[in-house]
Amino acid sequence: MAVAFADGHMEDSEKEFLEERADELGLPAEDVASIMKDVHNLEFKVPEDLDEREEQLSDVVFMSMVDGDIEQKEYDLCLNIAERLGLGKQDLDEVIALVKSLWKT
Repeated sequence: MAVAFADGHMEDSEKEFLEERADELGLPAEDVASIMKDVHNLEFKVPEDLDEREEQLSDVVFMSMVDGDIEQKEYDLCLNIAERLGLGKQDLDEVIALVKSLWKT
């Protein structure tokens, strides 16, 4: 959610992605709405499993790019999150390239 708000606004496509992802995780819509109201006070927890960390980074990148582009502020936030996940710039750039290639097909 922090990524969705990184550029100061949330696109409908970003909100839809968050709602779909929350549904996949089994979060009720009321909880998602409550979290969105308090997005600035969220606590970031790093998963122990590498696959979960990579999936989290993929979600962050997708959220950043779902409005068609990744702005510098969003990229910087993604890089910060990647580093907090124990991943690096190269990992982030690979995920971005993968997302771009998937959207072209």
